[in-house]
Amino acid sequence: MKAQRYLVYGLDVESDLALSTVPALVAGESEPAIRLRLGTADFFAQRTRDVTFVDGDWIQQIVMADGGIYIWVKDVLETIVTPDGRVAICRWMDGVDRRAFEANLLNFVVSVSLTLLGEEPLHATVVDLGSHTIGLLGPSGTGKSTLAARLIAQGGDLVTDDMLRLELGADGARVHAGPYRLKLMPETAERLLPHAAGRGHFNEETEKLLVQPLETVPEGRPRRLDALFWLGKPGEVAPDAGPSVRRLGGIELARALISSAMNIRYHAPERLERQMRFAQKLAEVLPVYALEYPRSFAALDEVSRELRRVAST
Repeated sequence: MKAQRYLVYGLDVESDLALSTVPALVAGESEPAIRLRLGTADFFAQRTRDVTFVDGDWIQQIVMADGGIYIWVKDVLETIVTPDGRVAICRWMDGVDRRAFEANLLNFVVSVSLTLLGEEPLHATVVDLGSHTIGLLGPSGTGKSTLAARLIAQGGDLVTDDMLRLELGADGARVHAGPYRLKLMPETAERLLPHAAGRGHFNEETEKLLVQPLETVPEGRPRRLDALFWLGKPGEVAPDAGPSVRRLGGIELARALISSAMNIRYHAPERLERQMRFAQKLAEVLPVYALEYPRSFAALDEVSRELRRVAST
């Protein structure tokens, strides 16, 4: 099978597997940034003979003797990423839905490759509001995708869900488009994006729907990011409270960014220093706010108005 080239998070990625949620590229003379190769069960059995798994963890990420990283996602995939981050050898588990495999591949595997390449992808969802583009930052379960779905229902569009790859420069921050799909609980999808929910498919691994917000996949062009909003922990705001926004800085900002790293399982000694430098550089070009609000469907309209107001200031 001939490998194909795709635009993934602003990267030229060559893949042995046909991908359906990212735009294809015409192969040129330049080398791809990352190569996704298919491996056999025998290959992985041989390479992982001495790997020790962590009991009860649905995802495993283990640094191997040569500095490469082995990734295992229960019932979905296993991958070995080379020490330089340039090649990921992958295989899907028997019976896994190929769309679920692709979603995990483009999240966990590409984020590990980027980490080994020296970048710091964040766990975030980004929405283009038309006049402004904002990112919703935070660990799993903080409500990023639900709030994004409300913003999309009001006329916005998805740029990336789960993983955010930023390029920082003197003129600000640029965000690269990710796979065009949003992960939502079925009730949330039916309430906020009912037409997209009808086109979605169920991901058994997460019990969420993978939905494509609009029927046509937009161009994967980079956009200028105007602000990041850190959602923090749900349940800390009174049910009848209005949304509250305050700008983060210093060590508080660094903690928010480090806790929102896409790859929280890689603990190389030099990484913390790199994360602190990244936080400092990001703070120089992009405002980051703490957003607090009650996690209820009724609160979403007021929250979306506040987000638009702050992004426009």
